[in-house]
Amino acid sequence: MTTTNTRNYWLLFALAAASFVFTFHNVQYTGEEAVYPLMSYEMWYHGHLLTPVMYGQDYWRPPLDNWLITMVSMWIGWSHMLVAARLIAALATVGSGLLVGWFAGRIWKERRLAAFAALVYITLGDVLFYDGWLAYSDPLFAFFCLAAMLLGWLAVMERRVGFFAIAVLALSCAFLTKALTVYVFYGVAVLVVTYRTRGWRFLFSWPSWGIHLLALVVPVLWYAMAPAGGTMAHGMFDDIIGKLQGQGLLDYLHQFFVFPAQTFGQLLPVGGVVLYALLRRYPISRMNDPQVRTALWIAGVNYLPYWLSPQSGIRYLMPLYGIVALVLAGWVVDAEKTRRLAVKWMMAAILLKYFFALWAFPAYTDRFRPHISAIARDVLMQTHGAPLYVTNAAWVGIGVTADIDLAIRPHPPLVTPPSNLANGFVISYPGAVPPGYTVVSRYQGVWLLCRGTVCGQKDRSHE
Repeated sequence: MTTTNTRNYWLLFALAAASFVFTFHNVQYTGEEAVYPLMSYEMWYHGHLLTPVMYGQDYWRPPLDNWLITMVSMWIGWSHMLVAARLIAALATVGSGLLVGWFAGRIWKERRLAAFAALVYITLGDVLFYDGWLAYSDPLFAFFCLAAMLLGWLAVMERRVGFFAIAVLALSCAFLTKALTVYVFYGVAVLVVTYRTRGWRFLFSWPSWGIHLLALVVPVLWYAMAPAGGTMAHGMFDDIIGKLQGQGLLDYLHQFFVFPAQTFGQLLPVGGVVLYALLRRYPISRMNDPQVRTALWIAGVNYLPYWLSPQSGIRYLMPLYGIVALVLAGWVVDAEKTRRLAVKWMMAAILLKYFFALWAFPAYTDRFRPHISAIARDVLMQTHGAPLYVTNAAWVGIGVTADIDLAIRPHPPLVTPPSNLANGFVISYPGAVPPGYTVVSRYQGVWLLCRGTVCGQKDRSHE
């Protein structure tokens, strides 16, 4: 029975992973998905290998995700760069699930629990339905963060320095993907495991010191050697500090009370099954298991900064989902009644995901979201090859610009207008019109403005 359950769990995992395929191409840019594909294309076009570029301006995030998008896009074609970015995100998510399964099997020596933990991870609501496949850098960042935390955990628990070396490699890749916050995730995980296993002598041994010194050298060298290293460093720290700041007391109160509820929603269905089991006094397994408790401490301590930061978002928690999956799997796997209920809900979630991917989300997008490609085509029709610039960095503006960049190849991608622009069109934000500009067209989320002689040319084209 155990072998059968293990096979079934992996089969369900594969079905959940396969559902990502149906999200690659049937939905337009969602949210700020266009940011990384657009930057990757600009970097490739201008030959900027080390510096991400957006609208011709240096961007402050490191470029590892851009490199991967570029490689895949060069293979399948730049016209499919959104598919490339979503493919990378989905593969990273599947990789995170496999990491969770591998780690669970190693620490508990149970194949059934390994498969169950992987299944719990990939069916978490936010992972399966939304942030696990969107073309953000977060799934890739989460994969490397999770790898660093789990390998650091194993290094301390098994007193193996080699795991530290691999953890530091993952740590560096996470930094080059997105942010310095990976050092916090990793540091908390290693310190918690060290405290609970009394591994201080091992952690502060000379080999450990040397390996972790290399981890700190990587960002220093990157910012010192990258062409726009100073800009990237300032942007990184400004972003982290900005997430901690609110506009007033209400922002902090809203975050304090609403964020936990949002978090719980992302951990459905198994998180909901555990809560239901506790309320109905169903059995819960491994409540005192030392590994479950360690995972709970790692997740809890790392959660605090995001809970208390008014500008933090749910997707920033993705590195912790794998740790939480270990907790949920441990609590459920040996309690037969609770486990059966959890499996039923995970199966329902997978079926719902196929309905979501094949019909619900495309239908919702078509009815309620701005039609990015239609706006891009209309802008090109109205500008007739005249100088065209962009200032709109909201999600609709970025998506429209990404479509236009591909449509006007081999001409250069759009950039921001010069401060003394005398003649040209501008893809702008809706609202106040700068002096000297005229509104040409109003779209949902985007306005097309003109200035100079092109305005007259546009008027004559409609006579």
